[in-house]
Amino acid sequence: MKTQSIIKHILFTFTLFVSTLAVAQNYKAPKIDASGKVYDKNGKHIGSVSTTGEISDAAGNKIAHVDSDGELVDAKTGKKLGKAEKNGNFVYHTSATSDGKGLKTNAPMNGTCLVEDTDGHVVAEVHENYKQFGACAIHCLTTGMKHGEVTKKKSKSKDKSCH
Repeated sequence: MKTQSIIKHILFTFTLFVSTLAVAQNYKAPKIDASGKVYDKNGKHIGSVSTTGEISDAAGNKIAHVDSDGELVDAKTGKKLGKAEKNGNFVYHTSATSDGKGLKTNAPMNGTCLVEDTDGHVVAEVHENYKQFGACAIHCLTTGMKHGEVTKKKSKSKDKSCH
């Protein structure tokens, strides 16, 4: 009887410890949910992405789209801003980031893909339905469509296109 009590106590303590670790790893990052809504790291709705690559701001205004060649195109200027690769990775196309840098999307796990920068830092969580265009959408919507101010302020351009 005492042995069962001790075992139950150990299992309860272990369960508590594991659940605490799981919560501790819950970082704040922008997210795309199963319906394509994009939220910033504080949970505020900042836009949407469709499964066909249409990216809109929170007011529903189209800001960019991914064309049939996988190029991210600014809705206002028509400029090609990056490349959405089939695996969900996103490569920047600006002079400030012409070194091939971008965002890497991991394989889905429990319905969610993690998007990482080139240093391996998680910058977003994307529902697997939006894996291909999620990194593009996160990139556009979290940078406020400010050209050249994406990767550590490498450029001083004030163009308001996505990148």
